[in-house]
Amino acid sequence: MGNGTSSKPLFHPPPHAQPVQPARSIGQPPPQYCRATKALLIGINYEGTSAQLRGCQNDAQDIYDLLTRNFGYDRNNIRVMMDGRGKEFPSRQNILKNIKWLVSGAQPGDCLFFHYSGHGGQQEDPNCAEEDCMDETILPADFQRAGQIIDDELFEAMVRPLPDGVRLVAVMDCCHSGTGLDLPYTYQDGQSQWYGMSMPTGYGYQNVGWHCDDNPYHSEGNVLLFSGCMDEQTSADVQAPYSKPRGAMTEAFIQTVERNRSRTTYKQFLQGLRQNLSRAGHSQYPQLTSSQKFDIEKPFEVVGGICPNMNPQVGRAFTKRKHPKSNWLNNSGDPLGNMLFPDVDPFCLMLLCDIGCTDSFELGGLDDLLSGFDD
Repeated sequence: MGNGTSSKPLFHPPPHAQPVQPARSIGQPPPQYCRATKALLIGINYEGTSAQLRGCQNDAQDIYDLLTRNFGYDRNNIRVMMDGRGKEFPSRQNILKNIKWLVSGAQPGDCLFFHYSGHGGQQEDPNCAEEDCMDETILPADFQRAGQIIDDELFEAMVRPLPDGVRLVAVMDCCHSGTGLDLPYTYQDGQSQWYGMSMPTGYGYQNVGWHCDDNPYHSEGNVLLFSGCMDEQTSADVQAPYSKPRGAMTEAFIQTVERNRSRTTYKQFLQGLRQNLSRAGHSQYPQLTSSQKFDIEKPFEVVGGICPNMNPQVGRAFTKRKHPKSNWLNNSGDPLGNMLFPDVDPFCLMLLCDIGCTDSFELGGLDDLLSGFDD
């Protein structure tokens, strides 16, 4: 770095996590009646900034239409946050406030939905609880002032409070979103490629089925996350010649739902997401993570199909300390790095970045490493 000092990304310290506790309910029968209850949809274009996106507000509106049209969600029970169009401003404080609204009062049989489209990032995890010693983040519209929201905080605010018998389906259309809610189980399908899409290095595709984290973050509710990409990947914000701008993952999610109106399994739905992205020329690789292990061949449902809690304890269980990465800086080819790393010599950032995304803007991009900039 030009001035010989170290620069860290802007972040907000995570709240004090609650200790590991015994689960209140284990192995109970699933609720007999399920209902579409609440949804929180967030689309941030970062209007007026050098990291402005184009399709995120459209994503939130399109998911709103999908939920009301296909899944029976009441318009009065859906909150939409945008940095424009007269919607509630998605500041850090407002996002956390609305997450609290989403999960408050949840009862067995409730089916909740969360969608986020915007910039995503990573920052160093001082506890080294995750495989790469990095926390995944989402960036509120005021992140330069208020900081990012890390995955640990999202888990404590949105996942841990849910009781047994409540379902939450989340879609995160942003970079580095693979484990964006810190859910303990990741589904691995045992394939090295899908429709010409090569698996990222280190995916471990030789292990088929559910993989549990070494330091799992357990909860009682039934939470599923469909991520736009893996932790080390970026997600695209795109515009086809005759269509409006959209996030690639949101577009693929809606297309997969619309093309599979008959019963389809979770495995088939995940394959459909990847196929739609690959056909559109995107290399990002969506992931499915879950708070509960379940049969991947069961029918895909947004409302219904609630899995009972089988985790005997809730909270983060530390069993293995990971090794931190070396010093790292933005290398995504987008202006977000200049906002997250305002003190870094611009020439240094230019050397690190791959400039020239022509047909897409990446929704984040804090993924590559650099050594030696502290000297």
